[in-house]
Amino acid sequence: MTTKNAILMIVKQSSGIDYNSLLNKFASSYSNINSCRAALSRSLKDLTSFGFLRKEGGRFYLLAKGEAEIYSAVKNKLVLSLNAAMKQKHPSQDIDSIVQKLHILIERGKEDKDLLRTSKTSLDFSISDLEKAKAELEAGLTHLSYLARVFGEQIAALKEMDFYDVHETSLSAESAGRLALALSGLQDSEFTIECRDQPTLALLAEQSGAKPRETSFVLQKVSLPLFLDPMQKNAYSISRFPVTIFSSALKAQFVSGKIILSGPFSEIQKWRA
Repeated sequence: MTTKNAILMIVKQSSGIDYNSLLNKFASSYSNINSCRAALSRSLKDLTSFGFLRKEGGRFYLLAKGEAEIYSAVKNKLVLSLNAAMKQKHPSQDIDSIVQKLHILIERGKEDKDLLRTSKTSLDFSISDLEKAKAELEAGLTHLSYLARVFGEQIAALKEMDFYDVHETSLSAESAGRLALALSGLQDSEFTIECRDQPTLALLAEQSGAKPRETSFVLQKVSLPLFLDPMQKNAYSISRFPVTIFSSALKAQFVSGKIILSGPFSEIQKWRA
């Protein structure tokens, strides 16, 4: 949109605007304020002289001719943007934009015969071109459908191979109890607890009857309830750092009132039942 059309659009949106406000809107587009002032003054003089704007009480107002000019610019922009989109090697790659612009063209064309007439003579593509783009789009969708099916089969294969998975659940008495049951069923006789917050690590180690090292301590299986009980009772306040428990088959991270479980798919899947 040209500077003059931009001025008309701003005046329309402002329902009347003073010179300094216009100057502030365009100042960033020029190297210095004097250049901006000179260009704006020339444009306002022309727009007023040719009946696009009216100046009254130090403010500029849009006239019917200015309204028509804005509409013409918007109309031309719509046609030009459609032509540009359809000139691409693969128009279907810009299908969202094309569909949106065609919708505007069709709906406005129902009410505006001038737009309809202009579009018929100004569009550089045919209905056949649109149908080719549609066929290209459908071919792409077919390929995407194939990829989605193959991708699903690959995910199923990874599940069968027991690849790594993650599940998140809220930390509660129920989820803490389920975790205790799951860990108790493992052959591990002890687990590693890790936390980078020293005060929290020391507190948890003391409550679990363990001795803390730099960022971790060893938790005996029999002491699981001593560890999990304060964790679920103080779910949101126990630490500003995650607390993690490591076992041979499962890792559980306690953070912000949640348990984030990770491990083989077969173990994680039990939590989704």
